[in-house]
Amino acid sequence: MSGSICQRTKRSKRWSIMKQHNIVKNVLEKTGNENLINELTTRLSQSEITTLLLALSKEITNKNTPNDILSKYESNRFVKPSELNPIKVKQVEILMLETAEASGFSSVLLSPASPLGSCSVVAKVNQNNVISATRGLELIADNTSMLAIYLADGIKNKTIDNTKNPVHLSATSRVTRGQMFKSDSFVPHFSLFTIVSSGKDSGSYGFEKGAITRHMEFYISYFGEKLGHKLKVSLNIRNGYTDKMGFIDRIYCHLHEIYPYIDFVVNREETDNSYYQGVNFKISINDVEIVDGGFVDWTQKLLGNKKERLLISGAGVDLQIITGMLDKII
Repeated sequence: MSGSICQRTKRSKRWSIMKQHNIVKNVLEKTGNENLINELTTRLSQSEITTLLLALSKEITNKNTPNDILSKYESNRFVKPSELNPIKVKQVEILMLETAEASGFSSVLLSPASPLGSCSVVAKVNQNNVISATRGLELIADNTSMLAIYLADGIKNKTIDNTKNPVHLSATSRVTRGQMFKSDSFVPHFSLFTIVSSGKDSGSYGFEKGAITRHMEFYISYFGEKLGHKLKVSLNIRNGYTDKMGFIDRIYCHLHEIYPYIDFVVNREETDNSYYQGVNFKISINDVEIVDGGFVDWTQKLLGNKKERLLISGAGVDLQIITGMLDKII
């Protein structure tokens, strides 16, 4: 059954790519220059392209009427509000940030915008799943990539020091993503809570053990102690570490020793997933996968330093409300 679902998903993705390619091809044919995109991106600077896009946007809006704006609102899925209670969403965000603060994660209030390419260049996410904008920006689609950029900038400019002790941060954002959701309960924008831990390679997987323990401590405190749920944690093997089998086994033994009452499951099935490095962990509550995280090489790439280490993880706030996980407290 799962295989047929995956096949349908792949066929749908291929069809979507082909459709987009055909549309772009038709547009370029109308301009009379099939190399227009390549010429613009190679001959013009980012600031020149921004100026051109701003002029194009202004020209389009000058031709619009108030009725046109209302029609666009009616047809555009990205601008519709969520039906969730905003007070409940904010209550959950505050509860998670306060719990994270108690677990040693300092909170950061992120901008709703991020540099163009923040997800596709740093995290290798398809740019079509991100809402690109003008002025070299995109709508924030993932807190973790922005926290990685924030950390890299601070480390580079020596306003953040992760050499002696790891730096632990948390954030919540209303993120927007371009992919389609099958359920009417989900809209393209949702509240995402994330935590990240940044440090240096200290040998014997010292950073990795300490960071993943810190993340588990938070999720056990929040979902287990505050919400009263039983957690199931899967540790999934990923490439990126030389001894990947030994690495995931040591992470499992370390966590199982500290939290013997938590259900940890190791999945050694190898995949072509290149998003995470070494270990990807997922936490499920009542068969609902609510947490996704793992080690990534983003700060290594941003700073050009192989010694950099980064662990990211996150949980959907809206999903907790939709699935009733918070019924006991809000």
